[in-house]
Amino acid sequence: MASRRSAKDSTDLYVHLYGRPSATERAGSPSPSEATVSPAPESSYWKDGDRDPTKRRDVPHLFPYFYHSVLARNGKPAHGRNIIALIDYIDSMLLFQGNLWIEHETKDLHTAEVFQQRFRVPWDDYEFPEHRPDDVIDFLWAWRSTARPGLRQFLDQTYTTLTSPDSELLKYGATLPFGMWLRG
Repeated sequence: MASRRSAKDSTDLYVHLYGRPSATERAGSPSPSEATVSPAPESSYWKDGDRDPTKRRDVPHLFPYFYHSVLARNGKPAHGRNIIALIDYIDSMLLFQGNLWIEHETKDLHTAEVFQQRFRVPWDDYEFPEHRPDDVIDFLWAWRSTARPGLRQFLDQTYTTLTSPDSELLKYGATLPFGMWLRG
């Protein structure tokens, strides 16, 4: 089995480019600037059309470095099938978490409907499926500022979990299967 850690930590491109979040970010605590600002009202993201919600996004985009880093840390080849299988897996987790935040925690039915219309389309019908997890993050980021600490924590926990010695990805050989979310 290939080593999960590179000879030098600096060769892990995702961590090298973006680093690990600080202890307060990992704990989901708001930064001092967020703690003093009251939560913003609902975003008008879907009312104003597709304005750029990523303007102030402070979490890195997943495509492509996040996926390459996770695969490399697990000793898996970074070919198209593995990348798409990993994207599908993370997309499923994000859709599940997004639904929990919107429907169950805030009871925001309008946003839940828009979220479903936008992201519950079949994988093949989505215009750029490799970017769908980033699009989900962008949507949730623009929706409410109170979702941002959860998104930061989600990304850090996902990366840590998928690169840990107990990673779900280690159950499979060199080629990851599609639908890993349903197999777990």
